[in-house]
Amino acid sequence: MRATPTNRALDALTPLPGGLPRRRGTWLLALFVVLAAAHTWHPVGNFGDATYLGVTLGAGAVGLAAALRLPRDRRYPWFWIATGVMSSGIGDFCYTAVTRIRDEQPDVSIADVFYLASYIALAIGLMNLLARRRLERRFDRDDLIDLGSIFILTVILVSYVADVGQIFADHSVSAVTRVVWAAYPVLDATLLSLLVPAILGRRLRGVSGAMIAAGIGSWLASDFAYMWIADVNPQSAWMDLGWMLGATSISYAVMNNRGSRSSDRQGRVGVGSVLIALTPLAVPGAIETWFYIRGYDPNPVPMFFAGLALFALAIARAVRLVRARDFQEAQLRHSERYFEALTHSSADAVIVVDTNGRIVNDAPRLADMIGFPGMVTTGAYVPDLVAQPERKRAQAILNWLASADESVHKGEVQITHADGSNRWFGLRAVNLTDDPVVDGIVVNIHDITDAKLAEDELARLAFHDSLTGLTNRVLFHDRLEQALKRTARSNDDVAIVYMDIDSFKTVNDSRGHESGDQVLQQIAARLLSTVRPADTVARLGGDEFAILIESSRQPLEEASKLADRVLTLLEEPLGPQQVVLSASIGITISDGLSTVSSMLRDADIAMYQAKTTGKNRWALYDPRMRAAAVEFEELQNDLSRALAENQFRLVYQPILELRSERVVGFEALLRWHHPTRGLIAPGTFSPIAEGNGSIIAIGQWVLNEACRTAAQWRLRDTTLSLSMAVNISARELESPDIVDRVRNALYDSGLPPEALVLELTESVLVEDPIASARRLHELRDLGLKLAIDDFGTGYSSLSYLGNFPVDILKIDQTFINTITSAEELPAIVLGLLSLAETLKLETVAEGIALNVQLQALRSRCKFGQGYLFAEPLSPESAGQLLELASWQRACTEMAGVAGQTR
Repeated sequence: MRATPTNRALDALTPLPGGLPRRRGTWLLALFVVLAAAHTWHPVGNFGDATYLGVTLGAGAVGLAAALRLPRDRRYPWFWIATGVMSSGIGDFCYTAVTRIRDEQPDVSIADVFYLASYIALAIGLMNLLARRRLERRFDRDDLIDLGSIFILTVILVSYVADVGQIFADHSVSAVTRVVWAAYPVLDATLLSLLVPAILGRRLRGVSGAMIAAGIGSWLASDFAYMWIADVNPQSAWMDLGWMLGATSISYAVMNNRGSRSSDRQGRVGVGSVLIALTPLAVPGAIETWFYIRGYDPNPVPMFFAGLALFALAIARAVRLVRARDFQEAQLRHSERYFEALTHSSADAVIVVDTNGRIVNDAPRLADMIGFPGMVTTGAYVPDLVAQPERKRAQAILNWLASADESVHKGEVQITHADGSNRWFGLRAVNLTDDPVVDGIVVNIHDITDAKLAEDELARLAFHDSLTGLTNRVLFHDRLEQALKRTARSNDDVAIVYMDIDSFKTVNDSRGHESGDQVLQQIAARLLSTVRPADTVARLGGDEFAILIESSRQPLEEASKLADRVLTLLEEPLGPQQVVLSASIGITISDGLSTVSSMLRDADIAMYQAKTTGKNRWALYDPRMRAAAVEFEELQNDLSRALAENQFRLVYQPILELRSERVVGFEALLRWHHPTRGLIAPGTFSPIAEGNGSIIAIGQWVLNEACRTAAQWRLRDTTLSLSMAVNISARELESPDIVDRVRNALYDSGLPPEALVLELTESVLVEDPIASARRLHELRDLGLKLAIDDFGTGYSSLSYLGNFPVDILKIDQTFINTITSAEELPAIVLGLLSLAETLKLETVAEGIALNVQLQALRSRCKFGQGYLFAEPLSPESAGQLLELASWQRACTEMAGVAGQTR
């Protein structure tokens, strides 16, 4: 289907959307052809009327529907053409109805209104299709002259052929009838005057152009046959065929409109145009010939051949002038193409701007660069092309360039692209208004958008975190420094809320770094949602974030409230796997001596204070924390050398069967003998070892040493079924090679797997229950036993207990200390023991220090340990205890044998 072009010159073969699908149009065309053939075979009666109206009305309806489906910018001409066909079909229907009602053919009826309207609609549509300037839907002057010449010639010829004067002289009919009858040849001449220049000038092209030309031609042929033939009844079927084929062809042209366009070469004069222009010279000869045919002129030959000779000479001369013009234009086009090849191969556009700011040359490259290919830039106002915020500056630059000298001036400008985005262009301008040939400002334009975006991206990456988009450490330092400078001139203070995500490494290790990145992005989004617009949220690295609170009269109150909000926000699950995390937060407030480094250091110290005191909390920096931080740092440095310098020792606390008070095993406990600080408890250095990862190497040493010692004790007395309990930290359980390390420790020491008990606190299990359960099953498959240490002191491990392959529950000392009566156990202790019995787990009571505790537990708890029996022993003392136990057992057995002998 044909489309209204969006600029002056578009390719005639460009496919555009709209109309009806081609296959559907072909089937409809075939249907109309079959109906036309059926009407030709039987043109009379109800069948003839039905087939005829089926074609004319159907073609009109289908064409109108197809035209209405076209995009609005190219619907106008085709809508009028389809309306013309539809109007003719309605006229046929009205004519048939009137004839049936009156039982005679009327001279004039309501049908003539629709017939005449169809000519007018077709003429409107054709004029819009043939107009050179399609956007404005108007003809240039040459078009109007050509159409006027053809129209006058056609009206004269048709008037003579149709004898319009005789029609008006016939007073046997009414004046209205005569006017209507005379209007038909005049309107036929109008359509003919539009069709002839379209064909000669090749203004209708493609399938749609050919079909509309054929359709209107068929229609006019039937009209002229109706006027020329005195008795139309014998030939009426063939005239009907012409009208039906005309309606079908025009409707198919509308349906088949795929974007073919009329030639749009403005001012282009070809041979066809010459023929159109010189056609009026043939009028005298044509009139003489017509008079001769009608018997009015006895000898038209001299005038005819004279006119023909003059017509041929005029055409020959005009053709030579056109060819000479074409040769000169070809040379000019060659030069233009050479220049265009140079400009098109360049990424730049060159424009010439007059002193009023309007472009005086056509710059296709500029149109392409701003997203309007084919747009005519001539006459465009330069500031209108610039982005709205830049227009005043662009006008100021133009005004300055108009008065500048002829040196080269450079600059940048932002232009709005057709897609709505803003693009940056670099300019090199020279004022050549004094040059009479140029008379303007020559501007070379090149696109620098990619360079600007790269520059902006580099700047963004330099000051923002690439993962979360938050401020990075560099920009945070700068803003903190500026904020501290402002506090020196005001009474406001600055606060830093420094946070570290607790156990975030577990997310990366167990769920992958991609999940960890998604969690960090969600945390960043939540932090942004809970701060003021003036506050700065930064990711300082890893899982560390900081929030800068500026210009605050109550910084501590605001910082503490913000910290509480952050802790609340983190209670909601994070990431696609719904991970639940917490944070340790440190808060520091500026004073008159604060610097960037001191505030960040103090906030970091406060954050570690919150982490070491239980996590999921915030702490306010106190100067005393710095001393603790210095000590912490020293311990951390010393701890890195402790293992290599053999500063660690193991002590062993016996585990007894409570009823017999027989030693059945030991728990290996780690001690650090510092060369200057002396004995350091595990509670002091274990968190440090957990934090820096050295706990894995230390734990491996503990496991190897405990297994080796237990194996030696079992070799001394093969009757002992002695067990060894070793504590495993969360960091060790997360280690991917924990199973292999345990297996190797058992193999190297020779300790049977069933003699080893690995103890884990319940907090270790609930951090990542799924991963922990999988790892514990792998360890359990080695044949060893698993115990939960300090059970019941916190967390909700009861809900996970069924998923873990646990063998032993160790009841924490805090519950054992509640026992004050030998006859009755406290409810909490009794509940824990009942739970263990239900789950078929062994129980070990920790921290038994009083005999009353032993008496109360003996009947319900199988094993126990505590200072009532022995404090943690050195390997030598533990060995002596085992030897004594063996000697006592031997004495007891001997006494029993002696008693049996007596």
